[in-house]
Amino acid sequence: MRRVSDILREEREKKNLSLEYIEKTTKIRVEYLKAIEEGRFHTLPSESYALGFVKNYASFLGLSRARIVALFRREYKEENREIIPNFRKNTNRFSKNPFRNSKNILITAIFLIVAVYIFFQYNSLLFGPPLSVSSPKNGETIHNNVVEIKGKTDPYAVLSIDGEEIFVGIDGSFKKSIYVFPGNKKISIVAKNRFGKETKQNFEVKVE
Repeated sequence: MRRVSDILREEREKKNLSLEYIEKTTKIRVEYLKAIEEGRFHTLPSESYALGFVKNYASFLGLSRARIVALFRREYKEENREIIPNFRKNTNRFSKNPFRNSKNILITAIFLIVAVYIFFQYNSLLFGPPLSVSSPKNGETIHNNVVEIKGKTDPYAVLSIDGEEIFVGIDGSFKKSIYVFPGNKKISIVAKNRFGKETKQNFEVKVE
């Protein structure tokens, strides 16, 4: 038995009409007309939309709406029967082992954690810990005899200022006030990790 899509397409071609012309006349978009002529009804917005498009298309071509609608309903049901089992088949394929996906995710997460850990350990073997001093700035002029030194480093680093070990907070921040005499004062800060790798910063301030 001939299909709705074939009947509509053949009638359009017999009348030598383009899809673009039919779109302008019926207001049915070209992509929907193509889907109808190719029998891809499931790609249309819904069954009611598909039925309306097919009715209007059949009327425009001068075909029997009742016959076309009857054929459409039969074909639409057949198409759904083909789509639904395939969907269930694919769904069952992923649901046979509900723990498989969780296991794969867990393995991937563990692998990433180990990789990150190895990277940081390797980095510590080659380089000293990060060290930044926010205050004072190199070359800054201080107008009192107390210089407050602030900065940040690795929270596990051993930090010293001018040879004196300084406490480092859990977030890596440190702060130390030192007494200085007027004139130029050189300050040395050293951060050392557990592998003995050091990062140094030397700067000078002017005390007035």
